[in-house]
Amino acid sequence: MKIVNILFCLFLIMLNSCNSNDNNTLKNNTKHSQSRKRRDLEQKESQEEKPKSKEELLREKLSEDEKKQLDWLKTALENEKFDKFLENDDSKIKSALDHIKSELASCTGDNVDQKKNTFKTMVKEFFKNGDINNFNKNNVTSNCNNN
Repeated sequence: MKIVNILFCLFLIMLNSCNSNDNNTLKNNTKHSQSRKRRDLEQKESQEEKPKSKEELLREKLSEDEKKQLDWLKTALENEKFDKFLENDDSKIKSALDHIKSELASCTGDNVDQKKNTFKTMVKEFFKNGDINNFNKNNVTSNCNNN
């Protein structure tokens, strides 16, 4: 009888240990499924991110003053012309933005808004056919210094 009791106890201990392993397995499976869900969500989020536009990429490289001039130029040009402008080399764009800044800064005194609007019109007309390489003080000026 003693042997049967001992065997019975061993059987119960083994059964109990198997049960605890199953609980651990269940917990591990739950953890794995949760991490899999998180990983899948992260992959979906990364796939949903849109690639940055040319303008956004350029803005990352510009100073605050240059960003202001870019905004001004965007209002002056039509979408197609502005997109074409953005296709130029960064150094040429920065040079054009610096030229715009200096010309607008020279507009002071009476009729400032009118002078700036005239310059905006000149810039718009220049970029209809003009090349950014020729966008400088010799070809496009605000005429603010002449008054």
